[in-house]
Amino acid sequence: MLSHLLGAKIHFTGDNRKGEGIIKLKQDLEAQKKNVYEIPYGGSNMLGAYGFIDAVKELKEQLSEKNLKIDYIFFASSSGGTQAGLKLGVDLYNLDINLMPISIDKIGLGDKTLDDVVLEILNQGQKELSIQKTYSIKDATLIRDYDKPGYGVITKNEKMAIKQLAQSEGILLDPVYSGRAFYGMIDHLKNNRIEKNSNVLFWHTGGLPANFYYSEELLK
Repeated sequence: MLSHLLGAKIHFTGDNRKGEGIIKLKQDLEAQKKNVYEIPYGGSNMLGAYGFIDAVKELKEQLSEKNLKIDYIFFASSSGGTQAGLKLGVDLYNLDINLMPISIDKIGLGDKTLDDVVLEILNQGQKELSIQKTYSIKDATLIRDYDKPGYGVITKNEKMAIKQLAQSEGILLDPVYSGRAFYGMIDHLKNNRIEKNSNVLFWHTGGLPANFYYSEELLK
């Protein structure tokens, strides 16, 4: 519905849900004399990461204004751009924060794991931003304790997280990304998996319209 209202033309790709058919589609459209700008799966490249680098700068300013120290940031990670951008931003702006990327999808991108994709963006960002650090796969590792059901499979965990935040704070998560990540944060807190008395920030990445697609599941 939103795509229709915004005037987008959708090209359905069948089982190629991670953009495997983008190159062929781009070639076909260019053969029709169309001007094509390719946005990678999830918008996850260095350009996409810059959005989160800027967001970390804004976060640092807000923390300074409020005289707050954040120890952990929990967020959903599914295609790499958010995670890489936050990591580059934290290092660029010298913030002492532990990033907690909750894996949403157990499947990688082609022959690469998501960790590999994140590391590629980190290495590119390190050069472009002249960050004085050498990145390794440890800097790109996801927390994979919550992605076993698979991408877009709603479980009691996501439902609980969505309802808890909605009913306590009036804030809506989405079932696929932020709902799973928020549950991961709750689980870490309940089971004392992070240092006690820490200040924790949850980074809400949006996705509200997805609730309507999964409405039957959420109403059960």
